[in-house]
Amino acid sequence: MSTTDQVTDVQIIGAGLSGLTAARVLTDAGRHVSIIDKGRGVGGRLATRRIDDATFDHGAQFFTVRGDDFREVIEQAIADGVVAVWCHGFDNDDGYPRYYCPQGMTGLAKWLTADLRKRGIAIDTATRAAHIEATTDAWRLPLVDGGERLARSLIVTAPVPQTLQLLDDGAVSLSAEVSEQLGQITYKPTFALLVRLDAPSAVQPPGGIQRTEDDLFTFIADNHLKGVSATPALTFHVNGPVSTSRWDDKPADIIADLLVEAAPWIGDATVVDTQLQKWKFAGPYTPHPDRHLVVTTSPGPLVLAGDAFGGPKVEGAFNSGMSAGQALLA
Repeated sequence: MSTTDQVTDVQIIGAGLSGLTAARVLTDAGRHVSIIDKGRGVGGRLATRRIDDATFDHGAQFFTVRGDDFREVIEQAIADGVVAVWCHGFDNDDGYPRYYCPQGMTGLAKWLTADLRKRGIAIDTATRAAHIEATTDAWRLPLVDGGERLARSLIVTAPVPQTLQLLDDGAVSLSAEVSEQLGQITYKPTFALLVRLDAPSAVQPPGGIQRTEDDLFTFIADNHLKGVSATPALTFHVNGPVSTSRWDDKPADIIADLLVEAAPWIGDATVVDTQLQKWKFAGPYTPHPDRHLVVTTSPGPLVLAGDAFGGPKVEGAFNSGMSAGQALLA
Protein backbone atom coordinates (compact mmCIF):
# COMPACT_ATOMS: atom_id res chain seq x y z
CA MET A 1 0.00 0.00 0.00
CA SER A 2 1.55 3.27 -1.06
CA THR A 3 1.56 6.30 1.20
CA THR A 4 -1.24 8.74 0.49
CA ASP A 5 -1.09 12.44 1.14
CA GLN A 6 -4.88 12.78 1.01
CA VAL A 7 -6.97 13.10 4.12
CA THR A 8 -10.25 11.23 3.85
CA ASP A 9 -13.41 12.34 5.65
CA VAL A 10 -13.93 9.07 7.53
CA GLN A 11 -11.62 6.08 7.91
CA ILE A 12 -13.33 2.89 9.08
CA ILE A 13 -11.36 0.05 10.63
CA GLY A 14 -13.22 -3.21 10.14
CA ALA A 15 -15.17 -4.53 7.15
CA GLY A 16 -17.68 -6.51 9.17
CA LEU A 17 -21.37 -5.68 9.22
CA SER A 18 -20.92 -2.66 11.53
CA GLY A 19 -18.24 -1.06 9.40
CA LEU A 20 -20.04 -1.71 6.12
CA THR A 21 -23.29 -0.34 7.52
CA ALA A 22 -21.64 2.81 8.84
CA ALA A 23 -20.12 3.34 5.41
CA ARG A 24 -23.57 3.10 3.77
CA VAL A 25 -24.98 5.70 6.15
CA LEU A 26 -22.10 8.09 5.53
CA THR A 27 -21.97 7.73 1.75
CA ASP A 28 -25.73 8.23 1.57
CA ALA A 29 -24.98 11.65 3.08
CA GLY A 30 -22.18 12.37 0.62
CA ARG A 31 -19.22 11.72 2.92
CA HIS A 32 -15.95 10.33 1.56
CA VAL A 33 -15.19 7.02 3.29
CA SER A 34 -12.42 4.43 3.21
CA ILE A 35 -12.40 1.00 4.87
CA ILE A 36 -9.53 -1.27 5.88
CA ASP A 37 -9.66 -4.74 7.42
CA LYS A 38 -6.82 -6.95 8.58
CA GLY A 39 -8.62 -10.10 7.37
CA ARG A 40 -8.31 -11.64 3.92
CA GLY A 41 -11.99 -11.00 3.21
CA VAL A 42 -14.93 -8.93 4.36
CA GLY A 43 -17.60 -9.94 6.83
CA GLY A 44 -15.88 -10.47 10.17
CA ARG A 45 -17.92 -13.15 11.92
CA LEU A 46 -20.16 -13.43 8.88
CA ALA A 47 -17.69 -16.10 7.89
CA THR A 48 -17.78 -18.97 5.41
CA ARG A 49 -15.04 -21.49 4.67
CA ARG A 50 -14.69 -24.18 2.03
CA ILE A 51 -12.93 -27.52 2.37
CA ASP A 52 -12.89 -29.17 -1.05
CA ASP A 53 -16.57 -29.51 -2.04
CA ALA A 54 -17.89 -28.81 1.48
CA THR A 55 -18.95 -25.34 2.62
CA PHE A 56 -19.14 -24.27 6.27
CA ASP A 57 -20.60 -21.25 8.01
CA HIS A 58 -18.22 -21.15 10.97
CA GLY A 59 -19.10 -17.79 12.54
CA ALA A 60 -22.64 -16.45 12.73
CA GLN A 61 -25.07 -19.20 11.73
CA PHE A 62 -28.23 -17.18 11.12
CA PHE A 63 -29.93 -13.95 12.11
CA THR A 64 -33.37 -12.61 12.91
CA VAL A 65 -34.88 -9.24 12.01
CA ARG A 66 -36.67 -7.15 14.63
CA GLY A 67 -36.18 -3.51 13.56
CA ASP A 68 -37.46 -1.62 10.52
CA ASP A 69 -34.03 -0.35 9.42
CA PHE A 70 -32.52 -3.82 9.27
CA ARG A 71 -35.70 -5.20 7.70
CA GLU A 72 -35.43 -2.73 4.83
CA VAL A 73 -31.90 -3.88 4.03
CA ILE A 74 -32.71 -7.58 4.35
CA GLU A 75 -35.80 -7.33 2.17
CA GLN A 76 -33.61 -5.96 -0.61
CA ALA A 77 -31.07 -8.73 0.00
CA ILE A 78 -33.86 -11.30 -0.28
CA ALA A 79 -35.05 -9.73 -3.54
CA ASP A 80 -31.49 -10.01 -4.86
CA GLY A 81 -31.27 -13.69 -3.90
CA VAL A 82 -28.60 -13.09 -1.26
CA VAL A 83 -30.68 -13.96 1.83
CA ALA A 84 -33.38 -16.59 2.40
CA VAL A 85 -35.39 -18.08 5.25
CA TRP A 86 -33.78 -21.10 6.87
CA CYS A 87 -36.57 -21.92 9.33
CA HIS A 88 -38.81 -20.34 11.98
CA GLY A 89 -37.11 -21.80 15.03
CA PHE A 90 -35.10 -24.90 15.85
CA ASP A 91 -37.25 -26.37 18.62
CA ASN A 92 -40.56 -24.70 17.82
CA ASP A 93 -41.97 -21.91 15.66
CA ASP A 94 -41.70 -18.64 17.58
CA GLY A 95 -42.87 -16.48 14.69
CA TYR A 96 -39.45 -15.09 13.75
CA PRO A 97 -37.77 -16.34 10.59
CA ARG A 98 -34.16 -17.44 10.92
CA TYR A 99 -32.39 -16.02 7.89
CA TYR A 100 -29.27 -17.35 6.21
CA CYS A 101 -27.31 -16.79 3.01
CA PRO A 102 -27.50 -19.69 0.52
CA GLN A 103 -23.93 -18.93 -0.63
CA GLY A 104 -22.72 -18.78 2.96
CA MET A 105 -23.12 -16.09 5.60
CA THR A 106 -20.29 -14.06 4.16
CA GLY A 107 -22.61 -13.48 1.20
CA LEU A 108 -24.41 -10.67 3.03
CA ALA A 109 -21.14 -8.80 3.60
CA LYS A 110 -20.03 -9.37 0.00
CA TRP A 111 -23.36 -8.01 -1.25
CA LEU A 112 -22.97 -4.87 0.86
CA THR A 113 -19.35 -4.53 -0.24
CA ALA A 114 -20.27 -4.71 -3.92
CA ASP A 115 -22.75 -1.88 -3.43
CA LEU A 116 -20.19 0.26 -1.59
CA ARG A 117 -17.56 -0.26 -4.27
CA LYS A 118 -20.06 0.89 -6.89
CA ARG A 119 -20.23 4.10 -4.88
CA GLY A 120 -16.47 4.49 -5.20
CA ILE A 121 -15.54 3.41 -1.67
CA ALA A 122 -12.10 1.84 -1.28
CA ILE A 123 -12.31 -1.35 0.80
CA ASP A 124 -8.87 -2.83 1.39
CA THR A 125 -8.59 -6.22 3.06
CA ALA A 126 -5.37 -7.78 4.36
CA THR A 127 -4.52 -4.23 5.46
CA ARG A 128 -3.56 -3.83 9.10
CA ALA A 129 -3.04 -0.62 11.03
CA ALA A 130 0.08 -0.71 13.21
CA HIS A 131 -1.48 1.78 15.60
CA ILE A 132 -3.70 4.85 15.80
CA GLU A 133 -2.15 8.20 16.56
CA ALA A 134 -3.42 11.77 16.77
CA THR A 135 -1.73 14.53 14.79
CA THR A 136 -2.54 18.22 15.00
CA ASP A 137 -5.52 18.07 12.65
CA ALA A 138 -6.09 14.43 11.66
CA TRP A 139 -5.92 10.81 12.73
CA ARG A 140 -2.91 8.93 11.37
CA LEU A 141 -2.87 5.18 10.83
CA PRO A 142 0.56 3.80 9.85
CA LEU A 143 0.05 0.47 8.07
CA VAL A 144 2.03 -2.65 8.93
CA ASP A 145 3.00 -3.28 5.30
CA GLY A 146 3.90 0.34 4.62
CA GLY A 147 2.06 3.52 3.89
CA GLU A 148 -0.46 5.26 6.07
CA ARG A 149 -4.04 6.52 6.21
CA LEU A 150 -5.04 10.01 7.30
CA ALA A 151 -8.60 10.87 8.25
CA ARG A 152 -10.57 13.64 9.89
CA SER A 153 -12.80 11.08 11.66
CA LEU A 154 -12.42 7.44 12.66
CA ILE A 155 -14.89 4.62 13.22
CA VAL A 156 -13.31 1.52 14.74
CA THR A 157 -15.36 -1.69 14.79
CA ALA A 158 -12.64 -4.10 15.89
CA PRO A 159 -13.09 -5.97 19.18
CA VAL A 160 -12.48 -3.58 22.07
CA PRO A 161 -9.24 -5.20 23.35
CA GLN A 162 -7.70 -4.89 19.86
CA THR A 163 -8.88 -1.28 19.62
CA LEU A 164 -7.38 -0.42 23.00
CA GLN A 165 -4.07 -1.92 21.89
CA LEU A 166 -4.06 0.21 18.71
CA LEU A 167 -4.73 3.34 20.77
CA ASP A 168 -2.15 2.47 23.42
CA ASP A 169 0.52 1.75 20.81
CA GLY A 170 -0.20 5.17 19.29
CA ALA A 171 -0.04 6.92 22.67
CA VAL A 172 -3.70 8.00 22.50
CA SER A 173 -4.86 8.64 26.06
CA LEU A 174 -8.44 8.06 27.12
CA SER A 175 -10.43 9.69 29.87
CA ALA A 176 -10.88 7.75 33.08
CA GLU A 177 -14.61 7.44 32.36
CA VAL A 178 -14.11 6.01 28.87
CA SER A 179 -11.37 3.65 30.07
CA GLU A 180 -13.65 2.33 32.79
CA GLN A 181 -16.52 1.78 30.36
CA LEU A 182 -14.37 -0.07 27.86
CA GLY A 183 -12.70 -2.12 30.59
CA GLN A 184 -16.09 -3.54 31.54
CA ILE A 185 -16.62 -5.08 28.09
CA THR A 186 -15.60 -8.73 28.08
CA TYR A 187 -15.75 -11.31 25.30
CA LYS A 188 -16.52 -14.98 24.90
CA PRO A 189 -13.98 -17.09 22.99
CA THR A 190 -15.39 -19.89 20.86
CA PHE A 191 -14.00 -22.87 18.99
CA ALA A 192 -15.72 -23.84 15.76
CA LEU A 193 -15.10 -27.47 14.85
CA LEU A 194 -15.65 -28.10 11.14
CA VAL A 195 -16.30 -31.73 10.16
CA ARG A 196 -16.61 -32.99 6.58
CA LEU A 197 -18.42 -36.31 6.21
CA ASP A 198 -18.75 -38.97 3.52
CA ALA A 199 -22.48 -39.44 4.16
CA PRO A 200 -25.43 -37.58 5.71
CA SER A 201 -25.12 -36.75 9.41
CA ALA A 202 -27.53 -37.72 12.19
CA VAL A 203 -28.73 -34.12 12.56
CA GLN A 204 -32.42 -33.77 11.70
CA PRO A 205 -34.04 -31.07 9.56
CA PRO A 206 -33.91 -28.11 9.46
CA GLY A 207 -30.24 -28.70 10.23
CA GLY A 208 -29.73 -26.53 13.28
CA ILE A 209 -29.58 -27.41 16.98
CA GLN A 210 -29.48 -24.44 19.36
CA ARG A 211 -28.32 -25.17 22.91
CA THR A 212 -27.05 -23.24 25.94
CA GLU A 213 -23.70 -22.26 27.45
CA ASP A 214 -24.16 -25.15 29.87
CA ASP A 215 -23.73 -27.57 26.96
CA LEU A 216 -20.37 -28.33 25.37
CA PHE A 217 -21.73 -27.50 21.93
CA THR A 218 -23.81 -24.33 21.97
CA PHE A 219 -24.85 -24.68 18.33
CA ILE A 220 -24.67 -27.54 15.85
CA ALA A 221 -25.28 -26.86 12.17
CA ASP A 222 -25.63 -29.28 9.29
CA ASN A 223 -24.53 -27.01 6.45
CA HIS A 224 -25.92 -29.44 3.85
CA LEU A 225 -29.42 -29.50 5.33
CA LYS A 226 -29.19 -25.75 5.78
CA GLY A 227 -28.65 -25.36 2.04
CA VAL A 228 -25.11 -23.97 2.14
CA SER A 229 -22.96 -27.02 1.37
CA ALA A 230 -23.17 -29.39 -1.59
CA THR A 231 -21.90 -32.23 0.61
CA PRO A 232 -22.36 -33.23 4.29
CA ALA A 233 -20.57 -30.71 6.51
CA LEU A 234 -21.09 -30.02 10.22
CA THR A 235 -20.18 -26.98 12.31
CA PHE A 236 -19.93 -27.37 16.11
CA HIS A 237 -19.60 -24.23 18.26
CA VAL A 238 -17.94 -24.92 21.62
CA ASN A 239 -18.97 -23.06 24.77
CA GLY A 240 -16.91 -20.23 26.24
CA PRO A 241 -15.53 -21.95 29.35
CA VAL A 242 -14.16 -24.94 27.44
CA SER A 243 -12.79 -22.74 24.65
CA THR A 244 -11.08 -20.57 27.27
CA SER A 245 -9.56 -23.43 29.24
CA ARG A 246 -8.21 -25.19 26.14
CA TRP A 247 -7.25 -22.13 24.08
CA ASP A 248 -3.52 -22.90 24.07
CA ASP A 249 -3.84 -26.67 23.65
CA LYS A 250 -2.67 -28.34 20.45
CA PRO A 251 -5.42 -28.18 17.81
CA ALA A 252 -5.05 -31.88 17.03
CA ASP A 253 -5.75 -32.75 20.67
CA ILE A 254 -8.76 -30.45 20.82
CA ILE A 255 -10.19 -31.89 17.60
CA ALA A 256 -9.72 -35.48 18.79
CA ASP A 257 -11.56 -34.82 22.05
CA LEU A 258 -14.36 -32.86 20.40
CA LEU A 259 -14.95 -35.57 17.80
CA VAL A 260 -15.67 -38.04 20.59
CA GLU A 261 -18.35 -35.72 21.96
CA ALA A 262 -19.68 -35.01 18.46
CA ALA A 263 -20.27 -38.68 17.65
CA PRO A 264 -24.06 -38.65 18.28
CA TRP A 265 -24.54 -36.02 15.55
CA ILE A 266 -22.02 -37.55 13.14
CA GLY A 267 -23.95 -40.82 13.29
CA ASP A 268 -22.87 -43.60 10.93
CA ALA A 269 -20.99 -41.27 8.59
CA THR A 270 -17.21 -41.32 8.36
CA VAL A 271 -15.20 -38.20 9.08
CA VAL A 272 -13.28 -37.22 5.94
CA ASP A 273 -11.65 -34.01 7.14
CA THR A 274 -11.67 -31.59 10.08
CA GLN A 275 -10.56 -28.06 10.88
CA LEU A 276 -10.60 -25.99 14.05
CA GLN A 277 -11.44 -22.30 13.81
CA LYS A 278 -10.69 -20.22 16.91
CA TRP A 279 -12.74 -17.08 17.57
CA LYS A 280 -11.04 -15.18 20.39
CA PHE A 281 -13.75 -12.48 20.40
CA ALA A 282 -16.80 -14.45 19.32
CA GLY A 283 -19.23 -12.15 21.08
CA PRO A 284 -19.54 -9.90 24.12
CA TYR A 285 -20.41 -11.25 27.54
CA THR A 286 -20.99 -7.70 28.77
CA PRO A 287 -21.78 -5.26 25.93
CA HIS A 288 -21.76 -1.51 26.34
CA PRO A 289 -25.32 -0.22 26.86
CA ASP A 290 -25.10 2.32 24.00
CA ARG A 291 -24.98 1.52 20.29
CA HIS A 292 -21.77 3.48 19.81
CA LEU A 293 -19.23 5.29 21.93
CA VAL A 294 -17.54 8.58 21.05
CA VAL A 295 -14.11 8.16 22.62
CA THR A 296 -12.84 11.65 21.83
CA THR A 297 -13.45 14.53 19.44
CA SER A 298 -9.84 15.69 19.09
CA PRO A 299 -8.29 15.94 16.53
CA GLY A 300 -11.60 14.67 15.15
CA PRO A 301 -14.34 12.30 16.24
CA LEU A 302 -13.21 8.79 17.15
CA VAL A 303 -16.21 6.48 17.42
CA LEU A 304 -16.28 2.84 18.50
CA ALA A 305 -18.94 0.47 17.19
CA GLY A 306 -19.60 -3.23 16.72
CA ASP A 307 -21.61 -5.99 18.33
CA ALA A 308 -20.16 -5.04 21.74
CA PHE A 309 -22.19 -1.83 21.65
CA GLY A 310 -25.91 -1.77 22.25
CA GLY A 311 -26.51 -5.47 21.87
CA PRO A 312 -24.82 -8.52 20.32
CA LYS A 313 -25.73 -10.68 17.32
CA VAL A 314 -26.01 -9.76 13.66
CA GLU A 315 -28.73 -7.14 13.97
CA GLY A 316 -26.93 -5.63 16.94
CA ALA A 317 -23.84 -5.14 14.78
CA PHE A 318 -25.98 -3.55 12.06
CA ASN A 319 -27.66 -1.19 14.54
CA SER A 320 -24.31 -0.18 15.99
CA GLY A 321 -22.85 0.64 12.58
CA MET A 322 -25.90 2.71 11.69
CA SER A 323 -25.70 4.54 15.01
CA ALA A 324 -21.98 5.28 14.57
CA GLY A 325 -22.53 6.66 11.09
CA GLN A 326 -25.38 8.86 12.26
CA ALA A 327 -23.27 10.10 15.17
CA LEU A 328 -20.60 11.40 12.80
CA LEU A 329 -23.21 13.11 10.64
CA ALA A 330 -24.60 14.80 13.74
